[in-house]
Amino acid sequence: MKKSFLGILVSGLLFLVMPSAVQAGNYASMGCYDLWYARNAFFANKGQCFEGARAIRTFGRRCYSPYGRLNGWEKSQVSDIKYWERQKGCNGGYTSRPTYGGGRYARVSGIRWNDTLAVRSGPSTRYRRIGDLPPDATGVEILECSRRWCRIRYGNLVGWSYNKYLRSY
Repeated sequence: MKKSFLGILVSGLLFLVMPSAVQAGNYASMGCYDLWYARNAFFANKGQCFEGARAIRTFGRRCYSPYGRLNGWEKSQVSDIKYWERQKGCNGGYTSRPTYGGGRYARVSGIRWNDTLAVRSGPSTRYRRIGDLPPDATGVEILECSRRWCRIRYGNLVGWSYNKYLRSY
C-alpha cells in the first residue's frame, strides 16, 4: 500500500514532535493518557496498522512499511513506558487501580455538552448521587482509584466518579 502525502506529512510531524517529549524521558511524571499516547506514537511513526477506534481517531489507520517494527532504542523507550503504565495502574489511558498520594489531576472528557458526570458517595451506581461535574471540568483531583471508579475532589465536592470519563494530565 502506498503512503499518501498526508501520511508522510503526519509521520514527519510525529517525528519532529515526539523526540522532544521522549528526550526528557520523564515518563514518571506523565498521566495514563500521555503514556498511552507516547507509546503508540512510536508505533504510529513506524507505520503500525492500527485497528482500535481510539488509535485510529488519534493517529489514523497507518499501515505502511515497516509496519510498526521498532529499532532497539525505540523498543527500550516503549518498555520504559509500559513499566510506568503498570506502576500507575493504567488501562488504556485510564487509571484502573489505586493511586497513592493523590495530587494527580484530571479533566472530564467524553461527556456530551448538555450532560454531566455523576459524583457518587461510593464506587458504584448503587451509591447515592451527591453531585455532578460539568462536561468541561478541569482541575479534578484524583484522590484514589478502585477498579473503574476514582475518588475525586472538585472544589468542595468529594466523591466517586466513573474513571472512563476522567483524563489525567
